[in-house]
Amino acid sequence: WLTENGVRRILVSGIRTEQCCETTTRHASDLGYQVDYVGEATLTFPMTDATGRTWSAREIRDRTELVLSDRFARITTVEQALAGRGKSLAA
Repeated sequence: WLTENGVRRILVSGIRTEQCCETTTRHASDLGYQVDYVGEATLTFPMTDATGRTWSAREIRDRTELVLSDRFARITTVEQALAGRGKSLAA
C-alpha cells in the first residue's frame, strides 16, 4: 500500500522502543524507505540483563537511537516531526 501510494518516508513511534519500534525501523529501511525515528515518542520499560544489571527505559532508548542513527533512520524529535505536519511524505 505504501509503495502503491508513493510513500517514501515513514515516521516511527510507539510502544516497546527496543522491540517493535526498532524492528519496524530496520525493516522499513531494508525495504528502501527513508525513516524518521521519534525516540521521545516511544515507550519501554526497565529490563534486567543476564548479568543482573537493570537498564533504565532512558538507557534503552538511548541505545536504540545509537544503533539506528544514520544507519537505518534519521533520529528526530516530536517537535521536528510536528513541524513537518502538512508536508507531503511522498518522495
